[in-house]
Amino acid sequence: MILAIDPGKYKCGLALLNEDGRIVAKKVAASKEISGEVERLIAGQTVATIVIGDSKFGKDVEKELSGLPARANLIFISEKDSTRLAREQYWRENPPAGLMKLIPTSLRFPPVPVDDLAAVILAERYLNS
Repeated sequence: MILAIDPGKYKCGLALLNEDGRIVAKKVAASKEISGEVERLIAGQTVATIVIGDSKFGKDVEKELSGLPARANLIFISEKDSTRLAREQYWRENPPAGLMKLIPTSLRFPPVPVDDLAAVILAERYLNS
């Protein structure tokens, strides 16, 4: 299993994928509660790799996770364009209706956080590298 984390100042996206890239679970969690959320998400799973976005907040997440008993390879990966790609993915999965269809995708903001989709993108980058 691969755990991917899209770190942020206030919230983090979490995604658990198997080795063939299938999404097992994903969620958005408060950054200050990341350790507990990760423990709950990976309970009963064997995580071989943890992929974290390479930002300042990624280093903070690394410190938070250092107290967890789980042992896994920790890899930092580029977050470049992950939020934009996550927004695009959201709109592909949830096409807008009515007049919203006329607004370009780059100007639309999803009504829910897409940090979990950004985490999936980070995991896919790792799998494709």
